[in-house]
Amino acid sequence: MTNFRKFSVELMDNGEQLRYQLLWLVNDFNISTSKTLLEKKNPIMKLLKSLIDETADTPDSVFFTNYQYLIETVFHLIKWCTGTLNAQPGSEAELAAAKLKIELFDLENYNYTEQFKRQIAEYKNDILALTKVGEIRSNFDKLSVISWPYLMNIEQDEFGFRNRARRKNTDDEPGTKPILVISLELFIDKEPWANPQILKPQLLYTVYGRLKINKWPENAQKLVIQPFSTKQSTLYELIIPEIAKEEKTEFELSGQVVFKYPQHSFEESYAVKLLAYFLDNNNQRLYPELIGYRQLIAKVLDPNSFFFLTGFPSMNELVHTISNQLQKELPSVNAEDKSNFLKLLNGVLNYQGYCLQAGIYKGSDKVMEDVFRDNMLQYLNALNYLGAEVIKEPQLAGGRIEIYYKGLIVELKVEKAISERDQLIKKYGKQPVAYSSGNSKQLSILVILDLTEKKLPPAAPQNNVMLITPELHGFENSTPSFPSKQVVVIFDGNTKKPSDYSR
Repeated sequence: MTNFRKFSVELMDNGEQLRYQLLWLVNDFNISTSKTLLEKKNPIMKLLKSLIDETADTPDSVFFTNYQYLIETVFHLIKWCTGTLNAQPGSEAELAAAKLKIELFDLENYNYTEQFKRQIAEYKNDILALTKVGEIRSNFDKLSVISWPYLMNIEQDEFGFRNRARRKNTDDEPGTKPILVISLELFIDKEPWANPQILKPQLLYTVYGRLKINKWPENAQKLVIQPFSTKQSTLYELIIPEIAKEEKTEFELSGQVVFKYPQHSFEESYAVKLLAYFLDNNNQRLYPELIGYRQLIAKVLDPNSFFFLTGFPSMNELVHTISNQLQKELPSVNAEDKSNFLKLLNGVLNYQGYCLQAGIYKGSDKVMEDVFRDNMLQYLNALNYLGAEVIKEPQLAGGRIEIYYKGLIVELKVEKAISERDQLIKKYGKQPVAYSSGNSKQLSILVILDLTEKKLPPAAPQNNVMLITPELHGFENSTPSFPSKQVVVIFDGNTKKPSDYSR
């Protein structure tokens, strides 16, 4: 088998790190803090230089030269913003430099996909159209969603590269070989792997997959898909069985994955890169193009750790489940918003458990809504992971909300007539969604104190916590690109003594 490319771990790791650094730069951009971002230039350019040096004198050098033009363009725009903000003379030269640098981005002399070429061409035009500093934010938002390719191996034969770049490889054309492509889909718990997927440590999960090959190489005997990381043996294990050559090109597969240790930060993730290659009888490798799942990203969290702070193990498990559902069903939500939302939800559920254990609203059917709010607010302020940032009654979307934490809201209601949970949600669920949408948030919490007569014993508190998808105006028969989610928490008040149910 002929193999024109040489696999490089350092190239793959550094390329991925460069992509993360670029995303961090554009996602964290803010006009008022642009000067701080300039401090990242030296380490980013040092990382980029190592990649340029590694691919020097190869056809792949164009890839990182283009990357350099793009990153320099970004820093010129940030400098333009900083200079304009500080009234520095000559700052407009930075905008002119940015426009010149992005024009140097070469789309013709490298094998980029047509989609990527189109996205970069559109981004070039957006850069050339910039006239105001206030437009940089939206420009960076467009850059952050471009699906940027990354390299795992280096071209070793310039003739081979040029030949593949010029020709459309088809089986019908003599003397050409088709490009080998593998499509891989992976599932866990009957759902697509979420990237990041929230998992528990020290549990063995079964991973299912669907794999398609466009063509088996002539001398190949089997296909191998494996993780590629020097940390594998110490942090995780992922096993995907080898696939023996058959006449068919579509396969179902199953494997196992286990992560050995929980993470210390909710914002961090494990990234398991996947490597695919064909093997012949002489153990010679041929690397295909892997599309779909090229890496698995996981957040490995202990439901009893400080990520989940309700103080009650069963409720910690519930928050873990909600977090996992949000990851799968609401991937568009801002990561910081989600983290703050889970903190706030932990505090609310901690107060729910405290009220049940201490009998705070036991035997009382006359609790006023503002008293309920003030009691909860005082409790949340005393929690060290929330503190004084939980405030009450700010004005938002033309109304006054109950509890507010870093842009997220908790709406409180007291109910004395309706006990059926579905009816409570129907009656009260719309208001907190309107508040959260008015603040450009997709997440909200509704808390209802149920003071109806308890003729039957109350259910376990886990039953009174529900993640729902509220209906939104204009999307009654469709799903918006940025849907909303709401957690409804119902407190059982006006409860009886357990012995009262025996009378």
